[in-house]
Amino acid sequence: MKNNQSQKSSCQDPGSRIQIVGIVGEGKMGTSLFYFLLEFPFLLRWICSPEADLEKFHKTFTIKALRSLKTGLIDQQEHDEILNSTIISSDPEQLKDCDLVIETINEEFELKRNLFSRIDKIVPASCILASNSSSINPSRLFVSEARDPFIIGLHYFYPIPLKDIVELIYTEKTPVEVRSRVEYFIRKTGKHFISLNESNSFILNRLFLDIQNDAFRIVEQKKATFSQIDDLVSSRLFPFGVFDFMDNVGIDTMLASVKNYTSDYPHKDYYQPLIDKLYRLEKAGKLGLKSGEGFYTYPEGIKTHADSEKALSETEEKEILDYLSNTYINASKRFTMQSGCTIDEMNHAIKEYFGIEKGPFG
Repeated sequence: MKNNQSQKSSCQDPGSRIQIVGIVGEGKMGTSLFYFLLEFPFLLRWICSPEADLEKFHKTFTIKALRSLKTGLIDQQEHDEILNSTIISSDPEQLKDCDLVIETINEEFELKRNLFSRIDKIVPASCILASNSSSINPSRLFVSEARDPFIIGLHYFYPIPLKDIVELIYTEKTPVEVRSRVEYFIRKTGKHFISLNESNSFILNRLFLDIQNDAFRIVEQKKATFSQIDDLVSSRLFPFGVFDFMDNVGIDTMLASVKNYTSDYPHKDYYQPLIDKLYRLEKAGKLGLKSGEGFYTYPEGIKTHADSEKALSETEEKEILDYLSNTYINASKRFTMQSGCTIDEMNHAIKEYFGIEKGPFG
């Protein structure tokens, strides 16, 4: 942990105007973001839901701060400052002095918009409201003409400490001054970022969607099972399987995201079979790991599958792997061209997103 008052007061750079940061949401993203930002010289306001176990969160926070003191990461003064300056609460009014607020609540449009509308009435006029949404463009969260220039997308990837990439999503109304503040804030935390507009937002998830969609079409054509696809992908392309990933994210979240990504695609019918499958799973209450069943079943939290599988031949495996590899490379090229980012920027972003050592461009 690197929080200390001297660092906070001495900053004269654009990022010095972001000193007090609010985080809303206590899910895995909100929790990961809170403890990540705790390592840097910001004053934090963590706002949890009324149902949250605040006593448990306070206890965990106190234990982590004490551990940092005992291991020499911080001294006694820094430890005391962290405990005194950090607020963990269920009261949104605690955001009243924030320079930046990042929401990390469920991927539901109405929930996010209602939250932004409420926060808008609490925070200063210059406060930036950022959504960690993985599929909802920031302009859709409009709350007022005055606040509109201060609403952005700030898309982190989980687990935050291990993913060195953030997608910054700006609207047509985002001024240069707001961009400078946010970009300096991200640099201050040691993260790389790619800057995107709303026409190419969430570009890394969109890239992966092409692979997910083609993988599903292979299963629909009965050329392989879900588990066979995942075994191939996780052993030869990425550290995780396509359908494992969707189950871990949550079928409901995946469905909402895919519908958002493809809503303005001219060829969105190509994705409809996958959308239909996700819809059927959601309607049946099969939301993935969190409900105990999705593409796979999870008795006692351990994945099983009921596939009666005939082993794929080497030729079949190669054909499938070549097909998905081509999808990956082609999607990487197409989205890099659309993004406006450099090849090096996108190559780094893709490597971090998938957790691989070599990107599509070397």
